Amino acid sequence: MKIQINIILVILLLFLNGILKAQKTVSDTLAYAKKFETNKEKYIGKPFSLLLKDMTQMQPKKAKSDLRDNPSNPLPSTLFRFSDKDINSANEVTLVITWKADDTPTTPIEFFEQEHNYRFTVSEKNFFEKKIVKDILVYK
Repeated sequence: MKIQINIILVILLLFLNGILKAQKTVSDTLAYAKKFETNKEKYIGKPFSLLLKDMTQMQPKKAKSDLRDNPSNPLPSTLFRFSDKDINSANEVTLVITWKADDTPTTPIEFFEQEHNYRFTVSEKNFFEKKIVKDILVYK
């Protein structure tokens, strides 16, 4: 009987520990995104993967890049959205990343955007993670 009570207590403690450590949901997306804009000094000049790693409570769901015909800077910026709504929807929280100029071909991201309907999938993540952040802006 004593062993059963000890086993039940251990299971209960493990269960409660898991609940306490569970990821909290984000109730204010704008405030969450603004946190990264406020602390942008931490991310400027660093790979985008650092910013993504720090986005533990919410990751972007959509991404749309500003593609240009400039060979020295074909991808000046990308906007990221945190909802599944259409990428061109108004009044959505938007995180705009301005990239450090480089001459990386944009063909893969052009294909991914069309193929995935601007969803921020693993393919897009892999494309952007090594790009260097130049600036961060958040708006709604």
